Amino acid sequence: MTRHTSKRKAILALTIAVIASFPVGWIVAMLLTPALWRLEPILKMELAGHSGPSDWVFVVVWGLVAIGFFLLLRRVLSDPKPGQ
Repeated sequence: MTRHTSKRKAILALTIAVIASFPVGWIVAMLLTPALWRLEPILKMELAGHSGPSDWVFVVVWGLVAIGFFLLLRRVLSDPKPGQ
């Protein structure tokens, strides 16, 4: 029974993390645009254009935000062990 509940909580955490990370990841990527402009001459690659970050930057930021949300939600939704 606990294993089924744990799996259900993991799926719930994953679903919430993926859905919630779309707007948060977009906002974080847009807020990173000035920093990306400053890194372009140093790294000698296009990180952001006039309309915002490159597509791959959005994907990387979204992935990092989704992973962070998932790990946070797993910790929040996990059952506390007796005696801890």
